[in-house]
This record gives sequence, structure tokens and C-alpha cells, in this order.
Amino acid sequence: MEDNLRQRAVKKLLRVTMPDGTVICHKSVTQTFIDTLIAIGSDKFPLIKVENCHLPLLSREIYPKYKDWMKPVCDGWYINAQSDTEQKYMQLSSVKTQLGIAFEVEIGTDFITSDFKVTQKKKKQDDKLLVKFPNGEFVAGENPIDTYLDTIWQIGPDKIRRKELEYKGKPVITLSKQFNGQVQVGENLWAIVPGQTKDKYKVLCYINLMMRLGLEINII
Repeated sequence: MEDNLRQRAVKKLLRVTMPDGTVICHKSVTQTFIDTLIAIGSDKFPLIKVENCHLPLLSREIYPKYKDWMKPVCDGWYINAQSDTEQKYMQLSSVKTQLGIAFEVEIGTDFITSDFKVTQKKKKQDDKLLVKFPNGEFVAGENPIDTYLDTIWQIGPDKIRRKELEYKGKPVITLSKQFNGQVQVGENLWAIVPGQTKDKYKVLCYINLMMRLGLEINII
């Protein structure tokens, strides 16, 4: 009978120690990965040549096939998180080698986890967007990018496109990817995503005004 009793496998975690001594370790391996990338800095993301599912690990667009796995990192970048802990460990090890950054990556089961913010860049994203629709429904994602994109999806990207709305001389929605920083928001539809929270706020306010949507938009 004892052979039939199986203990539940202990969850493996990642722990990253940055060169300055900062330790990044969360219960969510994906969050550990994301915070490590934030600590590295988005300016180095174009230098990372790591693939996942035969596509670049980091991207400024959401891959339709893996949309449920695409997680926002920072500054308009997304990571394809469809991988297990061992694969994420190997991916971070490759990033370390490619960039020549002396951070330590460990995989284990007995790490102490924490939820502190690791860098000033992370703190800059503390501002959040809050959008209330006339029907009383709120949109408030974990970060301004999620709120911005969710609001566009609820309004309807094609409806916005048909209004031919522009932001700083560029269409808010295009039928193909035309600019850096655009994110796919539907089949053959791409949305411009400003880098700063205040600019995302301005775009949503402009859409709200021109389409007479009656939204309440706030930075909190």
C-alpha cells in the first residue's frame, strides 16, 4: 500500500543574485524572471538572442499563438513565459552569458521568497491607470500597459481604427505593424503603445473625447 502513496512534488524556484547583491526570488518563477530582466534594463533587451517556441523570447508584440503566455516586462516589451522552471533557468543562464553580466542563477526548493521591488525602473511603474466605463465596469490591470490594452480591446480596436485617430502624427490603430512599440490587438490590427503612463493616459483621453465614450480615466 505504501507504494501507492506518493508525495506531491516540491515546487522548484529560481533565485537570482545581481552583481550589487540584490536577491530576486518570488514564489512565481515567471515573476522572478521578469524582475531579473527589469533589473538588467530594457536597453539591453535587443542584445538578447534567446528563443522560446522557435520565436524570440523577448518581443514588442504579442504572439497570437502564445497570447495567454505573453507577460509584460517593461517599456513595451513582453516575454513568452511558456516554459517550465528548468527551461527558465537555462534561458536566464543564456542571457547571463550573452550579456556578460555576473549575476548568479540558482534553481532549488528551499529558497526564501520575497516581494520587494528590485530597481528604480520597477518603482517608476508604480503609477497605475484606472478606467471606468459608463456601465460601471472598471479596467485596472497590474500595470499601465495592461490597463491601456484592455481598454482598447473593450472599446474595439477596429472601431478606433475607423475613426482614423492619431497620436503625435501616427495612427492609434493600424492594419499592420508600422512603428516600434506597437502591440498586436487583433487579427491584422496593431495599437501604438506610448512608453510613459501619462502618455497612455493622454491617448485614452483622446479616444474617449473623439468617440464620446463617457469613460472616466485616472492615474492612481
